[in-house]
Amino acid sequence: MAVKYLTTKINIPGKGDVLIRPARLIDARRIQVLYTEVYGSSYSVPIITDPEKMKQAIENDDYYWLVGDYNSKIIASLVYSLDLKNRISKAFGAVVSEEFRKNDIAYIMMKLILDDITQNQDLVDVIYATTRTTSYAPQKLTESLGFIKLGIFPNTHKVKENETHCFTVYLTENALKKRKKEPIIIPEILPFYNLVLKQIKLEQAKIKDVKRQYSDHSIKIPIVDFEVITAPIFIKRRFSKVKNKGWLKNTFMPFHEPNMLLITPDGKTEIYLTYNSKDKYSVFVGGFTNLDPSVILESVAKKMRDLDMAYLEILFDAYTPQLQRAAIDARFIPSGYFVAGKYENGVRYDCIVFSRTFDVLDFRNVKLSSIYREFLKEYLKLWRENYVEVVFK
Repeated sequence: MAVKYLTTKINIPGKGDVLIRPARLIDARRIQVLYTEVYGSSYSVPIITDPEKMKQAIENDDYYWLVGDYNSKIIASLVYSLDLKNRISKAFGAVVSEEFRKNDIAYIMMKLILDDITQNQDLVDVIYATTRTTSYAPQKLTESLGFIKLGIFPNTHKVKENETHCFTVYLTENALKKRKKEPIIIPEILPFYNLVLKQIKLEQAKIKDVKRQYSDHSIKIPIVDFEVITAPIFIKRRFSKVKNKGWLKNTFMPFHEPNMLLITPDGKTEIYLTYNSKDKYSVFVGGFTNLDPSVILESVAKKMRDLDMAYLEILFDAYTPQLQRAAIDARFIPSGYFVAGKYENGVRYDCIVFSRTFDVLDFRNVKLSSIYREFLKEYLKLWRENYVEVVFK
């Protein structure tokens, strides 16, 4: 394993040593026990809940999986997933047993891998993470490691209750050197970009206000029907042969394998998505169509709502204002700005996070620090404009 040498000991006063080491197959059940101890039965990440997916990840060099071992009990776990082709990584699943918190275990684990993949081996340019908002601790952890705050995912998961997550990214110097400058954005995106500028030095964006046929809401967006296929092996094989075409080439969704295919009866539109029936979460992965983007976005949203999803997300690059407007016309509200997220032909492109939530927005249990609160305010402002104030225009 690429991670085999990342091993260290932490001395915990009054307890003794915790060994930070790579996860092994023999740890699988004990890792699941840890997540159940901390989250109960509500944890929904397949790599943790599915024994076969966990086994594949532990054995796969595309994952860095560290655990904290205290007297043969797993008391901490953390995973980094790597996409070497696109030089991007995702950190997730950070958990520490309550008895061992406040000992910097999560920080040490995250930094071990972070330093290795960005400095020692120079494997990736960008690392992103999503953090839960039930406490400030995860937000403070990523901030202390140099991650910047790029947005929120509002009501993104529905487990025991709706959960909002923070979106945070670590950018290397290489990421910024490869980044395509001067994004072209519509006015609604500017406040999100300005929140990024408060944290890192970037150039000013170009503002281009565009309107489309559905922008004034006087014309109802037509709905197209889809047949639904949920055969994951078939979908994965088919998607590997299908290239994103048309405006879907401007989308981006890292670390998601499609497990649902929406196809029109005429076969001219195929939309690939990842969905999780447990936490009601779904995202666009790609596809092809000759139909208007607002029509597809509205139609997919209706179908996913009919399928009892609570959240649907799509990322567009930050250089196509027509698509940004199309997303808002279909009531997909921006909530984050992903600097240098997409990688293509040696160039990194900024992306914008758009989402639709189908449940009543609920932020009663959300704890957000500093700039994350500003992202939420901008999101709510646009949500009101597109879901409430539009009625009075």
